[in-house]
Amino acid sequence: MPARWLAEAALLAGVILATLAFTWSDGPMAPSVVDPVPAPATFGHASSSYFAWMGPAVGASSNITVQAPIPISPPATILIPSLNVHRPVEAVGTDHWGMMYQPENLWNAGWYKGGPVPGAPGDAVIEGHAGYPNAPLLFGKLGQLHAGDKIVVVLADGSRRLFVVDSLAVWPAGKTPPGLGEPYGPPRLTLITCTGPFDDHYKTYADRLAVEASYAGLAA
Repeated sequence: MPARWLAEAALLAGVILATLAFTWSDGPMAPSVVDPVPAPATFGHASSSYFAWMGPAVGASSNITVQAPIPISPPATILIPSLNVHRPVEAVGTDHWGMMYQPENLWNAGWYKGGPVPGAPGDAVIEGHAGYPNAPLLFGKLGQLHAGDKIVVVLADGSRRLFVVDSLAVWPAGKTPPGLGEPYGPPRLTLITCTGPFDDHYKTYADRLAVEASYAGLAA
């Protein structure tokens, strides 16, 4: 009985050794008969797992650009710190001649509701009354802005959109600056008001002032 047990044990040991020798061989592996699993999608230059959205792997570089959502809420308030302007914004349309309506409150600004929301792609247009030469209203001192001055537009959702003044331009009344109100291109803002010689009889100004400002992201 012991001799038979020893013989069976020796035979089993030989089978195990032979199996291990085949499995751990340094030679090429036999081709798999299992259908290959498709490689996961990759983002950027670094490989990524299927769960790449959970965060990059340790030591891996990531060049995924996450774009901020495009704002859709209308503007509610405009702030121009250097001019001490802090007033509500009304949504206005145009008449059958294409002229923007004026805000109902003379001290409020008017946003052209047919154009982009401030911070969305395109040129958002906000107007304001200049007032009379000796009685300025909301935008009566708009011509005192300089390149680099800041403008903040608070949307109805509470987000604060920051713009930085690029330039000021004067146009004859009845003329339209190029690109005014365009719904495409980089986000930007145009403030418009009256300026130039004042006709005391008709109570009108001869020109229009356009302040161009670039979008600078969310304000603190």
